[in-house]
Amino acid sequence: MAAVAPPPELRRAILRVFTTKHSLQLHSSAIAFITSTLAEHGLLQQPLEWEEAIDALAQGIVEGQTDVDSKHASYTSKPSAALDLGGEEDSSDVVTAAALEKVYSRLVVADSAANGGSGTGTTNSHGHELTDGELPDPHRYFGVHSAFTQPKLAFDPIRKVFEPASLSPTVLPTASTRSNFPRQRYHILRSVIARNENFCPPLAIGTASSSKNVADGFMKLTSTKNLLGRQGQRFLLFGMLSTSSDGRYELEDADGTVGLDLQTAIPGEGIFTEGSLILVEGEYTVEERIRVFAIGHPPSETRAQARSIHAHTDFLGAPQPPILSSASAPSRAVAAPWRGAISVKEEAAFQVHEANHSDLCFVIFSDLHLDHPKTMSAFSTVLQGYVDAEFIPFALVLCGNFASQQYTSADMVEKYKAGFAALGETLSAFPAVVRSSHIILVPGPQDPFSTSLVPRPPLPQVLVQPLLNKLKAMQGTIHLASNPCRISYFSQQIVVYRDDTMTRFLRNTVRIKDEEREQEREEREREERDLKKFLVSTVLDQAHLVPLAQRIRPVLWDHDHSLSLYPMPTTEKQLVLADAYDRYELTYEGCHVVNPGSFRSGNAFAWSTYYPASRRTEPR
Repeated sequence: MAAVAPPPELRRAILRVFTTKHSLQLHSSAIAFITSTLAEHGLLQQPLEWEEAIDALAQGIVEGQTDVDSKHASYTSKPSAALDLGGEEDSSDVVTAAALEKVYSRLVVADSAANGGSGTGTTNSHGHELTDGELPDPHRYFGVHSAFTQPKLAFDPIRKVFEPASLSPTVLPTASTRSNFPRQRYHILRSVIARNENFCPPLAIGTASSSKNVADGFMKLTSTKNLLGRQGQRFLLFGMLSTSSDGRYELEDADGTVGLDLQTAIPGEGIFTEGSLILVEGEYTVEERIRVFAIGHPPSETRAQARSIHAHTDFLGAPQPPILSSASAPSRAVAAPWRGAISVKEEAAFQVHEANHSDLCFVIFSDLHLDHPKTMSAFSTVLQGYVDAEFIPFALVLCGNFASQQYTSADMVEKYKAGFAALGETLSAFPAVVRSSHIILVPGPQDPFSTSLVPRPPLPQVLVQPLLNKLKAMQGTIHLASNPCRISYFSQQIVVYRDDTMTRFLRNTVRIKDEEREQEREEREREERDLKKFLVSTVLDQAHLVPLAQRIRPVLWDHDHSLSLYPMPTTEKQLVLADAYDRYELTYEGCHVVNPGSFRSGNAFAWSTYYPASRRTEPR
């Protein structure tokens, strides 16, 4: 918005409403924002409309403060979700243009949704002259969030709340972080179990004898520290499956460890690996081990249940990485993407606008090998099909690996630069796609500079510079994303993770039963097993993308929170597990999980298209 000098009468009206009526302190940028907004809506020459419009903004700030106070903290990386200072002041009591812009965006969404999202300009009891006739731009509510800029939230196991961590995450944390991040995972899932109805003791109503029967029939979780001297009794424990120094399996919880005898264990559904947090039911023996009867993954908690507890927690934070190329639409060039936690009421308004964009889609590719001519030819054919159908994707999610083989260090940089130059040439042949679509690059496990550590940073800019130069000349929008990354669109969140997850899990599966005794049974059941369902249920029940031991899949200790899937990616939210394994689509506990599969498989090519309005995915 262009800067407009406020008339003296308007300045007095602004100060009267904010300072006198609502006891709010204004930064000079806030006055400039209000003036520009009124001018944009033709209200600068209508003094009778000033007070209602200004009061709408002030009321939004006050409501934001109330929401924060009701939770005792905003749980964001900044001091306050309602008063975002943007680095202009140290005091969180000063209202700035950044805070007002967020309030204004909320008003646009709420008022246009109340009017049915038609943008007819009809003002009703829910609307404001300040936003009359304006519709939210979907680009304004689209963001790509890096794993390295997500706010680190510490879970308090006593108060059962998330709070900002005392120190910012770093790639070189202190040694204590090594033990802290598994404990965080443990306490989060432990709280989920405690809230699950199957683990809550029923109310004892009736006689003393009936109450005793209820108590005897209920099996509660027990800590390893309470096992000593109770041999021969049966217990239910929860902890991390690991191995001891002598190579035998053990269960580790917050209080200690206990050995496991898995010879007669009956596994539940899912894939069990070292590093996963599991429930174990068994008998404590004289050898001070648990003879396990059954093991299973912890129950998952739906997004609705988690939101009722942590509704005002912002797990995403500021959208990153930044847009590297200027966009053609002014709203995309000027306004930063939406961020922050949203309330249930705002989510309903967002869903109205999602439904209004029924023709909007995200196209997801995996293993797009830029060094293979046949692959690039097929990719060009795909884009030509969208252009011919006049159905331009809103976002192109391009996941690695971006090379069909691993090159030597001497050839790697030149090969990748040549590949992204070829991608730039291919995209430049479709200017409509470049100008209208967000192009998102997610590195694969073998892309430079390959490492076993996760999360992975974005592709080095030097490798994709030929592509950046080409798109910049065409006013395109490109995001260099981390792996994993999160994509937000209105009320939805899409987690994108590129790894050979199925192979890694199967390679490290714990052999539960004796192989010789169970070989025939396993052969009979092999065809009946649905490994895809097991993988999806394991990842979501563990609420983590990498529920593996550190020696199997090491993670950056201080960034483990970016791999968390708690709260569960939302009701009907998308989780993209891009994998070289066969493509699949599954819905588990309301979360839709998609693997688009490798783009090129023999002479066939496959990808997936996601429609946010209907929340469905189509294989292509």
